[in-house]
Amino acid sequence: MTAWTLRPATVEDVQHIARHRYPGESGEHLKVYAAWLTGAFAMYSGVLAEHEGQVIGAAGLLRLNWGPRRGEPGPLQGRVVNVLVEAPFRRRGLARQLVCGVLETARLEGLGVVALGTSEMARGLYAELGFQVSATEMTLHLNS
Repeated sequence: MTAWTLRPATVEDVQHIARHRYPGESGEHLKVYAAWLTGAFAMYSGVLAEHEGQVIGAAGLLRLNWGPRRGEPGPLQGRVVNVLVEAPFRRRGLARQLVCGVLETARLEGLGVVALGTSEMARGLYAELGFQVSATEMTLHLNS
């Protein structure tokens, strides 16, 4: 098994994180996201995995100020974002390690709720970690 190292993401890593979020992009989406993340870094923390000096995986935690909710008196909710593992390193437990890292940050900060969006490929991992499908979330795209 090839080894990797984990480290906290810093604002200097914004371009890496943006490229992982928009693989293959070099245009406007990448620039807009990188600029936004730079400004939002106070509400973001992430973990990066590196192998031989290259970023091979990432996971982030975004803190959203949704205000107090029933059963959750604190105003912040966590959202797991930017989870990605490069193809040669998948199916080795790296995604689990990265997500568990940001979940531990959420626990230490006292966040009571953490949500995420998922793909079919990752659904099983998130279910194993205790995430449940929500039947109450709906989306409307106003700019369509």
